[in-house]
Amino acid sequence: MPHIRVDMHTSHRPRMAQISDALHQSLVDGLDMPSDDLFQIFTLHETGELVFSRTFPEADRDDIIFIQVLASYGYTPELKQRMYASMVENMAAIGIRQDTLLVSIVEIEGATNWHSPAVPVAV
Repeated sequence: MPHIRVDMHTSHRPRMAQISDALHQSLVDGLDMPSDDLFQIFTLHETGELVFSRTFPEADRDDIIFIQVLASYGYTPELKQRMYASMVENMAAIGIRQDTLLVSIVEIEGATNWHSPAVPVAV
């Protein structure tokens, strides 16, 4: 049950639904996640609130979208690379350049660190 946190400038608000769809599809395609496993948090920022290098690493950017994927341990490096590639492709399809993206995965022990109230707690 990965979920995504996105920090981006308010200028992207009109495309937030497209960005959401593109990122979600990247998890479905890249990590073989079920299509109804959709959990995202968007935080919008004014100009100057997101601090970033315009050139690191080997980038040419004038904007940034920080994307953090919180996921359980167990995704192979190949699946992660497939997700990254899918993100780049899906975001490019809506006009967001690769250099604009900074993606990280935070992995946690899933069995004890996830809970959905919709699922009964085993005691």
